[in-house]
Amino acid sequence: MKNIAIFGASRSGKSTLAKMIYKKYPNYQIITGDIIRKAFSEILPQNNINNKYGSGMLDDFPRFLAYIFNRSIKKNGKDFNYIIDTCDISPEKAKDLFDTQDTIIIFLGFPKQTEEEHLIQIKKYQNKDDWTFNKTPEYMIKHAERWTLKSREFEKKCKELDICFIDTSFNREQALKEAMQILENQIL
Repeated sequence: MKNIAIFGASRSGKSTLAKMIYKKYPNYQIITGDIIRKAFSEILPQNNINNKYGSGMLDDFPRFLAYIFNRSIKKNGKDFNYIIDTCDISPEKAKDLFDTQDTIIIFLGFPKQTEEEHLIQIKKYQNKDDWTFNKTPEYMIKHAERWTLKSREFEKKCKELDICFIDTSFNREQALKEAMQILENQIL
């Protein structure tokens, strides 16, 4: 079976898709960028991982995640397969750091949504464990502005680089089922 790298816009369904795969194929292990970033933020705040003007960790984070992913595969590849799920990787970095014979790369995003539609979708799928839970309206508006724009960029760049892009703008459940079908056709 192949390993899976799920990248794309924040709040586009990446973790949901990873869990769908894991539920059907329990030999997969999930590596979550959000959890690793949160650990850095809380345990090693001096690295300023969430600050784009920090110590460079933000720029190095994609390579760091690729190292964890690829080392996990190398060490345990006979026992497990891996899924990485993060919004911290651009299509260019994905192609550079994760494009291997045994890894499927897929991007998710919502390029057809307006910022308002994205905020509605976040509320629809949000639970109390999500990092967006209880954020201020001002913060969420900036988040929606950034990630709707990023979704459009990701979609365009994925087409250029021949990377699978799934649009979760509308009817997210159906889009994730389609993503699951695409992955199942390539996994085995």
